[in-house]
Amino acid sequence: MVAKSKGGKKTAADKPISEKYSGDNVRASWPFSLHNIRTNISHCSPEGKEALVSAFLWCTDVKHPIHRDDFAHRVGKSPNTLYKLYTGKYLHPTTKRRMDVPSDLILAIKNFIAIERERYLGGQNEFVMTPTAKRIYNACDLARESRTPVFITSPSHIGKTWALEHYTANNNHGRTVYCRMKAASGLGGMVKRMCSRLGVSPESNTASLVDRIKNALTVDMLLILDEVHLLQYTYRKQSFFGCMEVIREILDEVGCGMVFCGTLLFLEKLEEGAHKEMEQLLRRGVHRTRLANMPTIADLKAVLAHCKLTFPARDLVVEVAGIEDKPRAVIRELAKKQGLKAITERLRYGRKIATRRKQKLSWEHFIEAHLSIETEAIPEDDWS
Repeated sequence: MVAKSKGGKKTAADKPISEKYSGDNVRASWPFSLHNIRTNISHCSPEGKEALVSAFLWCTDVKHPIHRDDFAHRVGKSPNTLYKLYTGKYLHPTTKRRMDVPSDLILAIKNFIAIERERYLGGQNEFVMTPTAKRIYNACDLARESRTPVFITSPSHIGKTWALEHYTANNNHGRTVYCRMKAASGLGGMVKRMCSRLGVSPESNTASLVDRIKNALTVDMLLILDEVHLLQYTYRKQSFFGCMEVIREILDEVGCGMVFCGTLLFLEKLEEGAHKEMEQLLRRGVHRTRLANMPTIADLKAVLAHCKLTFPARDLVVEVAGIEDKPRAVIRELAKKQGLKAITERLRYGRKIATRRKQKLSWEHFIEAHLSIETEAIPEDDWS
């Protein structure tokens, strides 16, 4: 029975998740909320539960959304059959008992996820497993295995988010959820953000949403919270600690692994409450991964090797349009001041120049791309 407001009309919080979306969009085609799905499929085998949840989380992810009708076609089942499975109404025709997920559907979902993952990762910018990325992967594995919070911190732009997103895609079997925080969102905004990433209806008050998050998560899951330092940018001074306390409460009750990733500001802010609000959370975070202050030489060697370039010698000098420059000095300065993205973008641009000329990528192409990008940053002044 649906609760109603005093005037007898349904409020936004009363509406089921299917009424929250308008139009024939992807999310509307999946009229379920993960905390309800957990209850509806509680009678299913572990393999069946994992298959249904992994398909739901994959298809409702904004990075690679797939309509339920398309998914049904891909796995050889009707949309109606899937609806019955997700709502716990998949019954035996004679006994009327709730049935388990068919074995052929479990296999079809596994194949579907494998193909989709390969397509998704293949369509992304090339990812290189650098030593820093390996450390991030290891931190995520530690969080999953130990079922404790793991803190990953470093200055910005050394590849943290990129590695976390790829880890999620490579481990998306219904047990890994990536959630990127937003600035100035406060406790309510943070909770709704987590709900959206977990496939949970965000239409309710904060306390109810926290309960839904708890019911959506399971002990064998890993929740990755990225850019957590942004939670401190709010008008309420204590909002950051309030957000962390709610996360600690979820962690304690669910017992799943969590990864907290952010800049150095995050731990500095957290330690302000080390003997007060944040003491319990900090003591639970035994594993702390402190990354380098800038992209390391080992990282850059891995990226350059992927582009079929060798790490430049100190005395290597190249000339482009009458300008001489040292590639090693350039990449060091870029790594120190701008981060990994500034280097990979110049490699991409340099490869484009080389391809256009039907040549192999060289340091000349890299420096030409660098000079072009630097020139674009200089304001035009025809008066001079």
